[in-house]
Amino acid sequence: MTYRLVLTEPAANGTKDCGENVFFANLPHDYKVYALYYGGAKVDDNLEDGLRELGARTGKNLFVNIGGKNDPEYGEVARRFEIKQCPVIIVTAMAGLASPPGEYFTAYARLDGKNLLNSSDRTVECVEELFELFIRGKVAEAIAHAKWEQRAEALKALGNLVASDLRSIGNFIATRDITLGAGELKLELKRSGG
Repeated sequence: MTYRLVLTEPAANGTKDCGENVFFANLPHDYKVYALYYGGAKVDDNLEDGLRELGARTGKNLFVNIGGKNDPEYGEVARRFEIKQCPVIIVTAMAGLASPPGEYFTAYARLDGKNLLNSSDRTVECVEELFELFIRGKVAEAIAHAKWEQRAEALKALGNLVASDLRSIGNFIATRDITLGAGELKLELKRSGG
């Protein structure tokens, strides 16, 4: 069975480049890349402010959502993006930037490592680098060049791309801090009412 994750309607009160607890079903549909942050028990104001500022700088290219576990879809989001602990940031994109054509296979990066999340500046820098990889089409390109016999080959190609690009951040980021995945879902637009 295949699944399709569909973004259908913009937020009711218009869109901003950063959402405050916008439910997953109401994410605005006119952005290219999404950074979904779910905080832990302790609020990290510096990280949240840094993510908000990143959303403001990137405009319609990146929607940052400071989400909450009160989202009716949180269980489904946690399952599909394999969220095991919070705080966590999921970075993914619309179909053409995170999925190969004709496949329900969407790449995403999950940042949930304690070392990375201990530095709000480094975390925001990492999210920005991941955004750049998605928006420039590098993620889709890496996946397209992978051998499609196995999902592991696609993730390996994506892992090589991310590892080489994030080298600029230095040894601060351990491999355990970022998990690359691909879910059987696709972020795409679907006409409402038809």
